[in-house]
Amino acid sequence: MRPTWAEIDLAAVAHNVGVFKGIVGESDLCAVVKAGAYGHGAVEVGRVAVEAGATWLGVALVDEAAELRSCGIDVPVLVLSEPRPSEMAGLAELAGVRPTVYSGAGIDAFASVAPAGSPVHLKLDTGMNRVGADPSVAVRLAKRIRGASLTLEGLFTHFASADQPGDEFTGDQIAALEQALEDLSAAGLAPPVVHMANTGATLTRTDSHRSMVRVGIGLYGVEPSTALRDRCGELGLRQAVRLRSEVAHLHGVETGEGVSYGRRWMADRRTRLATLPIGYADGLTRAWWEHGAVLIGGRRRPIRGVVTMDQTVVEVDDGVAVGDEAVILGGQGDDFLTVGEMADATGTIGYEVLATIGSRVPRRY
Repeated sequence: MRPTWAEIDLAAVAHNVGVFKGIVGESDLCAVVKAGAYGHGAVEVGRVAVEAGATWLGVALVDEAAELRSCGIDVPVLVLSEPRPSEMAGLAELAGVRPTVYSGAGIDAFASVAPAGSPVHLKLDTGMNRVGADPSVAVRLAKRIRGASLTLEGLFTHFASADQPGDEFTGDQIAALEQALEDLSAAGLAPPVVHMANTGATLTRTDSHRSMVRVGIGLYGVEPSTALRDRCGELGLRQAVRLRSEVAHLHGVETGEGVSYGRRWMADRRTRLATLPIGYADGLTRAWWEHGAVLIGGRRRPIRGVVTMDQTVVEVDDGVAVGDEAVILGGQGDDFLTVGEMADATGTIGYEVLATIGSRVPRRY
């Protein structure tokens, strides 16, 4: 068995769901489990999230919804972007899975294969400028949905910068969706489910909670931005992933010797090094070596030389032995390495750190 794996703390996921349920009160909570639950395992996380109080699950792909259904998860599932017309038949066979729609072609494609009255959610683009319909055509599309014998169950949008507290554009997006909802209400087409809050807005904009919120990265105990790091800590969110490996090899280098490709790190003294069987094929960014460290024996051990595809080299002392545990993310002794810390060190965001933990890294629950 490979001595590198990710330990997923499902109790931490359940705890985090409880924290968010406490924040949103009567609003439904949609647990976003797309991309394999941000690398944690969609089926395992989905089950625990539902047991802890989530009433919906959100995915990006029809295939992701099918995986949940095949494993017996039967709560409502929302596919967060409009599937291609050719995918609508497969979606219609999945009981309780709702498609997002925002085009006439998408509405017609689903209506042609779904039973009369099947629910859909209409997504409006209020400023993210990625996918969704312009709010000005909300009524027209809602009438098309009704005319196609479908049910407009939900209306939603996605925020561009809600993870930045005080950002004024979030208020503009809320106002745009509210205006569309007023227009739909005036036409007798208002849907029962309205949702716009992601993790950031759930934490900072109670006026965006509405009938449902969609929480993704917060479920995994990771802050959506550095600006919300302290807030997540205050709430007691718990990081669910612990990425670990072990010392596979020990050797020494002399003064003036280089380590790894390009010899980017040069020893300025005789140095003892440990090689770990984990690399960028497992999700460790190559550039992490410049500021990164791992925990061995409860102490931070700096990376020496660029991270390679399968291996990473760290500086150690004589107290380290082959087989010793090395923690890349998570706690050991009195120290803890967070996803946010790795993101900071590599110039990225926590989402990417989680999503790039490779599929060849076994998950243990």
